[in-house]
Amino acid sequence: MVEPLNLSLKQMRAIQWVARYSSFMAASVEMRMSQPGISRLIRSAEEELGVELFHRSTRQVLMTHAGLQFLPVIDRILAEFDRAAGELPQLRHHQGHVTVACPLSIAHRMLAEIVARYRRRNPEVTIEIREALKSEVINQIRFGVVDFGLASFMEMDDDLAIDRLCELSYYVVVPHTHAFAGRKNVSLAELKGQPLISLPPSSIVRRIFDGAAAREGFGLRHAVTVNSPVSIFSLVENGVGVAIVNGAGVRSHDSKNIAAIRLSPPRITSSISVVRLKNRMLSPAASSFLEEVTAFFREQVLA
Repeated sequence: MVEPLNLSLKQMRAIQWVARYSSFMAASVEMRMSQPGISRLIRSAEEELGVELFHRSTRQVLMTHAGLQFLPVIDRILAEFDRAAGELPQLRHHQGHVTVACPLSIAHRMLAEIVARYRRRNPEVTIEIREALKSEVINQIRFGVVDFGLASFMEMDDDLAIDRLCELSYYVVVPHTHAFAGRKNVSLAELKGQPLISLPPSSIVRRIFDGAAAREGFGLRHAVTVNSPVSIFSLVENGVGVAIVNGAGVRSHDSKNIAAIRLSPPRITSSISVVRLKNRMLSPAASSFLEEVTAFFREQVLA
């Protein structure tokens, strides 16, 4: 059985400051300790880990390969500790800070409704919303930048806790004057030759529908490519083309100038999930906001 490591916060802070300044003297000033005291902390940490973390010379101090690998772990641990410690005095007054990452289509209207509802009951909690495409949302979750995120098309992951909230169907969004407007359904085959407003080729949604069209023996015509779902709706409203979007996007961009028709056949669905690091303990503020998000989406009919 492997013995657990026993590094103190002071040892980790010494490693962090020496790495930041490449100097034992600068780290000693930052930590208000003697330079020999910093050296002892680093040496004892290296003995505990069984590896050298720094190359030392009379001119400079540089991190070893092992040190560079270990430093992000120390940064994350200390950031988590500092955040939790900073929130302790706030618990009595129901204060705190929550950081959430989510796709632009959700942030545009639905998350705004959630935040407004939550803030009416928790006015002292500050909320930071980071809007991004799915890949960046997942990166921010993995690196501990956010408390949790919202995403679709999530597969099982050893590091992430994934809680499905609701299922989404897909719709064809067209100008209100389009021939499809007023219909209940549009098949994928009927989109052959239609100018599409689409997300980049790397988008999961685009890959799914390109593949579905290819299986039926034709290709979709991607006339305009954009990076933001908000731009998709603006272009559709201006008659540039049509678009395939999910129910969350339709819910977020309701407009009298466009019509949304269910795409079927084929019927393809996805889901919105809450995603967070399995080993990340949420603050009381983040936990209560997550409860609000969960309740909101489970009330919605987006399919």
